[in-house]
This record gives sequence, structure tokens and C-alpha cells, in this order.
Amino acid sequence: MNRGYIFLTLLLFIASRAFSQVDSTEVEPKRNTIILAGIYGNNANYYGQTAEQKLPYFLNNIALSLKNGLFFSVGSYKLINAGGPLISELDLTAGLEQQIAKNLNGTIAYSRSFFAKNSPLLGAANENTISASLAYDLNLIKTGFNTYYAFGTQTDLFLSFTASKPINLGSISKEKDFISFEPGLELVGGTLHYFEEYIVRRNRLNNMPNNPNLPPRDQNYTITRSASSFNMISYNMNFLLGYNRRNYLLEGGWQVSQLGKNVSDTQQKPRSFFNLSFYYQF
Repeated sequence: MNRGYIFLTLLLFIASRAFSQVDSTEVEPKRNTIILAGIYGNNANYYGQTAEQKLPYFLNNIALSLKNGLFFSVGSYKLINAGGPLISELDLTAGLEQQIAKNLNGTIAYSRSFFAKNSPLLGAANENTISASLAYDLNLIKTGFNTYYAFGTQTDLFLSFTASKPINLGSISKEKDFISFEPGLELVGGTLHYFEEYIVRRNRLNNMPNNPNLPPRDQNYTITRSASSFNMISYNMNFLLGYNRRNYLLEGGWQVSQLGKNVSDTQQKPRSFFNLSFYYQF
């Protein structure tokens, strides 16, 4: 649910490692795997930010991971209350994950996104994203440093730091499964050209979804700094609760995000995101 829908693939491979932890005494050799995912989210989330109207969505994704570290994925999103085409966004991703040292993994990836015309999504100006990530497992906590170069109609750079603590809450079915809980923290900084274009697109095209059952949208989103300056975008707390079996994972996630002071709108209260995810690995 973090950063919305651009790098779900990385989450899928985290999930695939979780499947193999049902029996902690068994170390499985690397193999080719396919992961199917279905996710419901209560609101589209782009680095902790939201569009002016709530945009719940459904996501379907299929990812192929090769034992040499290469991976590929295809994901499609449907905004529930936006109307329009059957697919609101289509993402194609290719990347490589490698172990650099003990407990240290590195990942590079490229994603190409295709958006519906006049998309209300915040990140629609950045159709391409190149990412590089380092993940280090300190045993007590997992840490990660991630950089994203996004370009298309606009160009932006994002950096994030993550820290989380995986906790095994025990088994229900004689150690054939386990319940996981993972609280985490994420700090995100970056530029705001995509947000600047979103405001212009909203005002000029009036392309936000119209639903009489929703409250009127706010027309006062602003940026209090230059879109080119690099500063904090959001501070995020994440909580994941999962039921894990060897071949599948059912997981609920909750994220609370506070925007940085230089990203302004009329309501500076924290954002809250919830999603429900199902992953199946072949």
C-alpha cells in the first residue's frame, strides 16, 4: 500500500519469502516462482498523499520471479468510484534482485505505467519509474533505503528510508501456518513536479470523478515551496497483520501518513489507508 501501485512487485517478493518461513528449519533452494495477487485499497496512495476525492481501488497482479534474480510483473488497477474504462492504470515492471552480502539485498527495477485519459491519480504525470533499493536485515529489525527516479510529462526524484520489525505471533494449525505482525516506519522525501501538474490538471480539465454521494471536493490544494526543491513529503507508520501458509498469504494493512509542512492543503490532519491483500505462490 505504500507509494500506491508503482512497486507492488517488491512487496510480492517480500511476501514470497514469508511463505517459506512456515517451517523455519527448512531452507529452500532458489527456484522460479509465479505469484498472483489481489488487493483492495480504501484510497489511492502516492507517497502518503491522496487526491482530493477518495479513490478506492481493486488491483490484480501477476509476477514471475526467476531463480537468477530477474523478475517481471503486470498489474492492473480499477478505481471503484471513477467510472470510465475497465482499467484505470496498467503497470509493467522488470527488475533484478541480488544478495550483495550476508543479510544485504539489492534491487533495481524499471516500471512503465499507462493511465486512463484525464486520470485523477496523483502520479499520472510520471509514467516511468527507475528504482534502486538496498534492504538490510539486522535480525532485530529490517531496514531499507530506496531511491526512485520518476519521469514522463514531469520529472521527480524520491528517496525513502524504512524500518520494520517482523513478529511471529504463533501458529494455528500445528506449525503448518503462522500469524505475522509487522509494524514499520517510513520517511519519504522528494520533489513535487507531479503534484504541481495534478493541480493544473484538476483546475483546467475538471477531471475528478463526480459522485453525488461524496462530499464536494476541495479546491484549495497548494504547494508552499518550489516543486523543484527536495524536502520531506511524508512520515508514515505501517502495520501489517498476515495469515501465512506455504503457498499463500492473506494480509491486512493499515498506514497512517502525515504530510511534510511544505506540502499543504486545507486539511493537514493525518491520512489513513487500509488494504486487504491475498497472495498465492506457485
